[in-house]
Amino acid sequence: MEIIVSHPQLVRCLELISRISTKHVTLPVLQCVYFEVTENKITLKATNLELSVEVIIPGKVSEVGTIAVPASTLLQSIQYLKQSEITLRVEDEVLLVESKQTNTSIKSIPADEFPNIRHLEGKGVVLNRKLFALGIKTTAFAASQSSIKPELGSVYIQQKKEHSLTFASTDSFRLMEKTVPQKGVILDSSFLVPQKNAIELARICDLLETDPELVVTENQCAIGFKDEGVYVTSRLVSGSFPDYEKLIPKEYATHVTLLKNDLISAFKKTSVFLNKFMQVSLSIADNSVIVSSQNNEVGHITDTVNAAVDGEELSLNFNQQYLIEPLSHITDESIVLHFSGIGRPLVIAGVSDTTLRYLVMPMNR
Repeated sequence: MEIIVSHPQLVRCLELISRISTKHVTLPVLQCVYFEVTENKITLKATNLELSVEVIIPGKVSEVGTIAVPASTLLQSIQYLKQSEITLRVEDEVLLVESKQTNTSIKSIPADEFPNIRHLEGKGVVLNRKLFALGIKTTAFAASQSSIKPELGSVYIQQKKEHSLTFASTDSFRLMEKTVPQKGVILDSSFLVPQKNAIELARICDLLETDPELVVTENQCAIGFKDEGVYVTSRLVSGSFPDYEKLIPKEYATHVTLLKNDLISAFKKTSVFLNKFMQVSLSIADNSVIVSSQNNEVGHITDTVNAAVDGEELSLNFNQQYLIEPLSHITDESIVLHFSGIGRPLVIAGVSDTTLRYLVMPMNR
């Protein structure tokens, strides 16, 4: 194998796929980028068996062939080169990287061990990549970090209304839902993408410049950026996502409207005095929210936030991390806290943004 490729394009390609290549004890080839060179095409591939990426890059082909080398090693060895073009050639199962000033040799791993990456068959729909990525980034943090229930460690994607997609994640203690416009998209069925894979799909959508085509099958989904030569496939999670609409209260005891930044400021103060359970107390009084935390080894703090209160007074304890994490995803300056009563869920939303809602359960006293 021998090719001449653009240095900036190769670096960009390796930056795109190197995060997918991971060290694997029994299958070392998974830490590699796999070069597949034919007479008229140069394809780079990477996979961790959960997520796969292939990228076609332009270049001059002098000799066809294949080779697999550690992706991070190749990226680190070329990213500081200053030449516009570099030569890659294979000699005795070693990849030689040649430029005017620098020559590097990288040992390969047998390429025949690299898993086959197949393109999915089926009807595709064109996505608005930025909004698709936004839906994932807004919800993925609420997914469970445990592998006991894979459906809770996923981002759930469904179509509840025409010309939109709705994303949701939950770890059973909290739930985040975000709806984004997707004009003309018709989704035949909902699907579950593992959280890490979903975050990577969002990252790739943000890095590229054209809108991809989404294909969903029973066990996999794929997004293909035809104009940029990028194709990404992800494993899907089998199982059913909780019917969370049943969990969202139909009636509320108290509605509290306040400035988002005022609440964030209060949480920064109470974070100093959180106990090992990250417990913070919200007490609703006349036109104010009293935010407090106590650590028996450190001390106690109380901070009063001005608010418009509609309903009864009450006091609840929450995991502060669960309250502060969704706030960065709310674009409105003012937010509404919908309290459904003692021991029942709190729903947080923006004052005017109807595309997002966040549900969180209180802590036991």
